[in-house]
Amino acid sequence: MSSTSSTRSRPDRLLRLAAAGVLAVAALSGLAHLAGFSLTTALPHADLCLFKALTGLPCPGCGMTHAFLALGRLDLAGAYAHNPLVFPLAALLAFCAAGRVPRAASSAGTVNWALLGVLVFWGARLLKAV
Repeated sequence: MSSTSSTRSRPDRLLRLAAAGVLAVAALSGLAHLAGFSLTTALPHADLCLFKALTGLPCPGCGMTHAFLALGRLDLAGAYAHNPLVFPLAALLAFCAAGRVPRAASSAGTVNWALLGVLVFWGARLLKAV
């Protein structure tokens, strides 16, 4: 029985570790910015998104890396400009890293509404790109 509970907690630990890693990189971006170094200029300007490379159109997550790095520098306008979805995602990652995912975030209805919101956002982004 203990092996079942440890198996269930492993994905939770991996999610918490991944969330903490993303937030740590954003925080390091802020510290690097204070030291006069910009991680965004150090990144190659190649398209890492397979969808964008194949279609030339942005996916819902395009710009998220730069958005998180801007968020780490507390450049809220820059983060928004790169990808507005960074704010709800950062909040969700903070909850995940703390091990406190709100019950509403794991309900099917909330997940469906969130996916619908991402699809509407993506549609608007595609219309703007065309």
